[in-house]
Amino acid sequence: MSAWTRWKIAVPLTGLSLLLLVPSVFGALAWWSENGFAYQVLTIVICLVVTACVALSLSIGIKPARDIPWLRIGLVALGILATCGLAVARNSV
Repeated sequence: MSAWTRWKIAVPLTGLSLLLLVPSVFGALAWWSENGFAYQVLTIVICLVVTACVALSLSIGIKPARDIPWLRIGLVALGILATCGLAVARNSV
């Protein structure tokens, strides 16, 4: 697989992951003292999961591969879904 093709896959996934990471970090910093312990823990977990998604997305473009890296693409998608589920759980706390 060429570098150009890898980056064509990695850029949208990285953008989507960053679209989730920036507001979650900003919200964690802006309203940290207003929320309870459980909310703060879930916020930290959300930030860590989305950071891992950003790293996996970038690894798709950086690390050479012979075929399409379906496992890493799937892990990014799973991380985004996990983030959505954790956000729902955080809102119920």
